[in-house]
Amino acid sequence: MLDSSIKKTPLYDVHVALGARIIDYHNFHMPLQYDGIISEHKNARNNAGLFDISHMGEIVIEGKGATELVQRVITNDISNLPNYKAAYTPICDDEGGIIDDIIVFKYNPEKYVLVVNCANTDKDNKWINKFKTDNTNINNLSDQIALLAVQGPKSEDIIRLVCGEECAALSRFQFTEVTRNEMELTVSRTGYTGEDGFEIFVNQSHCVNLWNILLEKGKAMGLKPAGLGARDTLRLEAGYLLYGNDIDDYVTPLEANIGWTVKFNKADFIGKDSLLRLKKYGLKRMFVAFKMLD
Repeated sequence: MLDSSIKKTPLYDVHVALGARIIDYHNFHMPLQYDGIISEHKNARNNAGLFDISHMGEIVIEGKGATELVQRVITNDISNLPNYKAAYTPICDDEGGIIDDIIVFKYNPEKYVLVVNCANTDKDNKWINKFKTDNTNINNLSDQIALLAVQGPKSEDIIRLVCGEECAALSRFQFTEVTRNEMELTVSRTGYTGEDGFEIFVNQSHCVNLWNILLEKGKAMGLKPAGLGARDTLRLEAGYLLYGNDIDDYVTPLEANIGWTVKFNKADFIGKDSLLRLKKYGLKRMFVAFKMLD
């Protein structure tokens, strides 16, 4: 019997109807697999996979001081990031340890959406609020927003059919807002599989409808549901980090081999002094990947 205290995404009943194997993933009932991890992995590499990632957290920062606040809590530099562009970045503590690795979506200098790992949503929200100023508002909208990912070489054609050319023409890490089938969507060219792909933010009340439309329109191009198992093997194959597995509070971005996300030339940010010392005196360990040849 499933624990009723564990959260469900709006698609839980759909996953069950599709025969998915359901697991407890950081206090969410999530689909591990449908037909099988290997087949779902290969389909995302060769065609396209549809992932329910509505367990991810969304924290909205708005106001005159939004840019200053975001700049302070992240290591990357979004000062010159264009509107409707996203960026990958760690959030670090005072010692340089990674509190979370996130994607920052910049709508304009007074509105940002931070997409955070589900296990860290409350922790991140509490941490960011420590640095809140009077001219900023911080809202955790994770319980209102659903998130779907279409990943794979056929994803652009599928998005063109469902969301239009405006979305299909997005460049990497660019996003836009559109209304389709009476649904307000934010569509971004982002993903966690190493393939070309898109992620779609939608109000939870429209999530099931959007899922069904995507599967119907994408069926001819091989779009099939994919679970967390395939998402993990795909990201591992691409060399992407998983919080809680590869990185955590005891690992710095320099040790995680993502030093390119730390911009020392920007104004002060949390963890900067500690990371500068680490850079000066040298690393004693570094995360590396191995490529299987056989």
